[in-house]
Amino acid sequence: MSLISSEQSAGEITAIFDELKTLTDEPYKKLKSEIDAKLSKKYGILPGDLRPWHYEDRFFQEAPNTGTIDMDKYFKGKSIEKLAGVFYNGIGLPVDEILKKSDLYGREGKYQHAFSTDIDRLGDVRTMQSIVDNKNWMSTMLHELGHGVYSLNVRRDLPFILRIESHIFTTEAIAMLMERQVNNADWLVEMAGISQKEKEIIRKEGRENRRMQALIFSRWTQVMMRFEKSMYENPDQNLNKLWWDLVEEYQMITPPEGRNAPDWAAKIHLSQSPAYYHNYELGELMASQLQSYIAKNILNQEDASEVCFANRPEVGRFLREKIFSPGAELRWDVLIEKATGESLSSKYFAEEYVK
Repeated sequence: MSLISSEQSAGEITAIFDELKTLTDEPYKKLKSEIDAKLSKKYGILPGDLRPWHYEDRFFQEAPNTGTIDMDKYFKGKSIEKLAGVFYNGIGLPVDEILKKSDLYGREGKYQHAFSTDIDRLGDVRTMQSIVDNKNWMSTMLHELGHGVYSLNVRRDLPFILRIESHIFTTEAIAMLMERQVNNADWLVEMAGISQKEKEIIRKEGRENRRMQALIFSRWTQVMMRFEKSMYENPDQNLNKLWWDLVEEYQMITPPEGRNAPDWAAKIHLSQSPAYYHNYELGELMASQLQSYIAKNILNQEDASEVCFANRPEVGRFLREKIFSPGAELRWDVLIEKATGESLSSKYFAEEYVK
């Protein structure tokens, strides 16, 4: 019911995830062995003795910290909201009104998460954050304002019910597309003022970090999607075993010996947002497809993995006209095909992070 009401089907989602699995199997296996070698050295144990708790993130949905660059220093003492404002204004998607109405700084007792919300579908868009001058909050600000500019630029002449994003994952795609810029070396030169020497160091390590994170998250979403699908198909099966079987198959993590507990239930989305989690990965795939199209067709740049949007208003114009403006008038698959000339595919994700 959740899938049908969001204009999706189990068949089309599974087909996309099957394609993604095929494209990432070998690259992920190689990456995982490299991570295991570093972690086994760190903990003084054999790679075969690594267990879920050695991977820092409890679900292994995020990459372990193996980098050498302190990215926070580039944002220390800077105004995160002003940097974001300059960036979005520079691509022709001004966010001044959003920032003016938003709750941006932490205080005692404040809600701890970040989100963007469209109050009236007539232009009153706001974001809730608790900014600190570091890379994480720069990334979060770009992400939430990505949601914000989408909401702000949906056509106002549409009926109220259609005056929203085409799908929850299409707005997620825009937020992810914008968030990626914080790891782009050219963007950091333009927006954070890093030196050319630092730029080359960041370009090399940043690309590897992005690749690591993208591959790791893609395999984690395989576990979530396939667990939910199997759980709803057969809720009476041993769900504890199903969970760890999928973790072992897709993430290549050895389960704890003798463990038989509902560890799957620790992931809040399974109870609070059923049949939803796969949309995060669909957002990543769409972001890669859009990034490739923008690089090659809007900015005339072959290397889509290093495309910088700073001070390129043609990027904002494309997104406003082809993605934001139609609102929910177009089904998500029609929207993507009209905007990029192709249906949603994993191949651009693979081009960016696998090849």
